Amino acid sequence: MMKVLCPLRSAVLLGTLLVTACGGADTAKDPLAERDPAVSEALSDPLMADPDLTTQNQDGAALTGGGPASAAIPPEQRSPEEIAAARRAALAAAGGAIAAAPAPEKTTDTSRFAKAATAQAIAAALGLGGKGCADSLDYSALWAARLPPPFEVYPRGHVGQAAGAQTPGCALRVVGFVTPVLSSDVLDYYAARAAAQGFSVRHVREGDDQTLDGAKGAARYGVIVRRRADGLTQADIVTSGF
Repeated sequence: MMKVLCPLRSAVLLGTLLVTACGGADTAKDPLAERDPAVSEALSDPLMADPDLTTQNQDGAALTGGGPASAAIPPEQRSPEEIAAARRAALAAAGGAIAAAPAPEKTTDTSRFAKAATAQAIAAALGLGGKGCADSLDYSALWAARLPPPFEVYPRGHVGQAAGAQTPGCALRVVGFVTPVLSSDVLDYYAARAAAQGFSVRHVREGDDQTLDGAKGAARYGVIVRRRADGLTQADIVTSGF
């Protein structure tokens, strides 16, 4: 029988002691993961090439699946107080001022993203990453913490899907989240932050979706925002070439 060589103060502290007292490993968290508690909880989930894998720990399944952002938000985190807190955090992240997003350049009756449920389909609809790159995406909540500035998850947003790839010629991130703030809040936030960092900003209304996209040099991004029937705002962030 395997014996633990270090003393244990209590059964409650067993997991912590095994890592910190016995292992001696550096367990400092990535500070980027603190944006969303759900990201922190899923950091131990393995990277996956196949979103349909069923053998990994399912504790973080809501964060690593191949479907659209669908993370549940408890009722207490949809309150007016929570919405106000998210808006304050967004205002602080944007440097104290958020200008309105530009008016849509065009409007279409249908959306490219109406049937784009997976990260690969979303990236393809935006024309980002290329087929070979999108096909190499790994699904893990880690990718939500690796979104490049200024396209991090909206403050206090709840991640529902996160995928990415980082290989020569393929730097792609696709992250979906939900938030109780209005879709206009999300659009204004990303438009303002992108413009402040020198990215071009184009706004298009497509059916039930509103999209922002633009570029700066080889770096490109896309933001897809829609209001759901349950009153939450769903957003997908895609970055390429960062």
